Amino acid sequence: MDSGEAYSLRDVGCTVVSVTLDRLAPTPDLPMSIAVVDVDGGGRRSTEVTDVSPDGVRVGDRLTPTFRRLHSADGIHNYFWKTRAEER
Repeated sequence: MDSGEAYSLRDVGCTVVSVTLDRLAPTPDLPMSIAVVDVDGGGRRSTEVTDVSPDGVRVGDRLTPTFRRLHSADGIHNYFWKTRAEER
């Protein structure tokens, strides 16, 4: 049994430490921007960045979580967490 406490990252921002483009991934947002981010409060993870031009993500940018469509198959849409630029 896990002794850790559940903690939602839904409203926790992050800072880009590395970014790359994937031009072959099956995604509605080609090319897919993938960023490695430092999560506010601790931790590091990779995330797909949405609502941005291919050259629009830079190291040091602030991102925030957003729930978006990951892919669709046979009329069924699958959603998951991505990130987008923080509103300024």
